[in-house]
Amino acid sequence: MDAAERHDRIVEYLRIKPISHGQIYTFQIAIPKSEDLEISSERRENLERSLTQQGSNLIPLIVRRTEAYSEEEEYEVVYGADLCHVAKELDIEKLWVWVFDMTDEQAVAAKEEMQQLLGSSDSSPVVVQPPSEQTESNKPILQKLDKLSQQVEIINKKVETLTSQVEQVAASVKKLEANQSKQTSNDDKLTSLTDKVEQIADAIKKLEESKSNQTTIDDKLVQQISEVVKEIVEDFLKKQQEIEPVINKKTTTDKTKTTGYKAKTKDQLKDIAKERGIKITSSMTKDSIIKTLELAEKSN
Repeated sequence: MDAAERHDRIVEYLRIKPISHGQIYTFQIAIPKSEDLEISSERRENLERSLTQQGSNLIPLIVRRTEAYSEEEEYEVVYGADLCHVAKELDIEKLWVWVFDMTDEQAVAAKEEMQQLLGSSDSSPVVVQPPSEQTESNKPILQKLDKLSQQVEIINKKVETLTSQVEQVAASVKKLEANQSKQTSNDDKLTSLTDKVEQIADAIKKLEESKSNQTTIDDKLVQQISEVVKEIVEDFLKKQQEIEPVINKKTTTDKTKTTGYKAKTKDQLKDIAKERGIKITSSMTKDSIIKTLELAEKSN
């Protein structure tokens, strides 16, 4: 019976459906008294060297779940008792295992089949020979190691994908910060344009007031002022249309309220203060009125 046929027999007999595959703590694995056998010095030396170099076992143990031991010992070793013995002596923290549910009869059959399948017993050394001396009994071990290598490669690819996604998130955060900086710049531009319009409006108001005290006014000068005001207003409206989509996306925060105040004229701010019963003097500047309104809001 070759290795493939023996493998098929154990699968068919046990109907092997592993519950899980991974690492468990060494103290969770119980070793049956029947497996408390003397390990040859050569086998022990090989196991100690492998466990010390790798920090764990390269070939997983076969264990089954059990309640026959202490609360800590949740599993019983079915195959690999000698390795488990040495690992406990070396205080190896975790071991790789395949976990199965199986009866005592199935456990005995599984151990026998594994010994035949791997061409060795728990008390004899398992040494991977160089390719030039490889035998048929080594092939299943090499196949399992190859499968583990493929799994490691898949995990590495997943890590690379996650790293790429993290980099994309970081780039998005930087882009968001840049947009916020641009939004602040747009707010400043809107405030500047508002101040200019307010200055022109004050100038026109003064001109209208002086008109009543003059008998004649230079029509050409009035026309020039009107054209300048028109250009500024058109420029203001154009800039406002560019900035408005950004402003509409802003959340309702203290900063938004402050920007709203700055967008208003001094007279509008006075009216707001009057409605809220806040005292404003004629000597106060626009910035002073805004600060007074903000302080009043915070106190409420």
